[in-house]
Amino acid sequence: GDVVVIENPGYAPAWQAFEFAGADLVPVSIDSDGILVGEIEDVLKKREIKAVYITPHHQFPTTVSLSIQRRYELIKLSNQYGFYIIEDDYDHEFHFAARPIFPLGSLSNFENYVYIGTMSKIVAPALRIGYLYCSNTDFISKVSSLRKVIDVQGDTMMEQAVLGLIQDGTIKRHLRRVTAKYAEKRDFFETLLTEHLVEKIEFQKPNGGLAFWLKPKKQSDIFKLAKQLENKGIIILTPDKYSFNEPIMGLRLGFASLSEQKLELGVKTIASLLD
Repeated sequence: GDVVVIENPGYAPAWQAFEFAGADLVPVSIDSDGILVGEIEDVLKKREIKAVYITPHHQFPTTVSLSIQRRYELIKLSNQYGFYIIEDDYDHEFHFAARPIFPLGSLSNFENYVYIGTMSKIVAPALRIGYLYCSNTDFISKVSSLRKVIDVQGDTMMEQAVLGLIQDGTIKRHLRRVTAKYAEKRDFFETLLTEHLVEKIEFQKPNGGLAFWLKPKKQSDIFKLAKQLENKGIIILTPDKYSFNEPIMGLRLGFASLSEQKLELGVKTIASLLD
């Protein structure tokens, strides 16, 4: 019955986790500066909020970053009303600008905060090792206890191996190399979109992350498009995978795992089928 505010569009697997725990989800809209804090204030006028779940670095699926002004506004509300901000920083390491945007927790006077990260994007998707920080140490103890119910020991050998890679600098060197490669691939993908889809879609070149967010310039049936692409061996996420109720029309296209040839084939195919 506790209220958890979520981004809409947003990351549905997290929504499912909250709902499984009995939360009542309240969606809040996203614009070019991230989650609309004004809408959260409107919710607070009617209901008590237990937590706000956000992906502020590269919002999923739109890739936008939460503006610094809204970060301060959200922290002020959190401190005033006592709700927790849960920051899912799933791809913080992949930023292509000169200076990264630091997590909300780096800002001062923050009272109620949970930070979540993962090694899966850094090393390999099959590596199911994550981490969290919380301003409340009792919360960490409770999480640890529940985690032991699921898996008493964890993959100790893998965890020790990853720790070794962190301590000897291998992870840091790996990140420097792959970030440079991802930046090149992002630029190549932007060129493809500009060449083949600029008349049909709108997009902003992301400063980080591993995906683009495309918005059709006119009403398009993305579900039909997805089916046509699937018949050609190309898979995309349909809007229902990241929309809370009514489908929010847009395409999140990842570029990191595909070769330049496959990226080009995919973009050209989308261009030929999109209205």
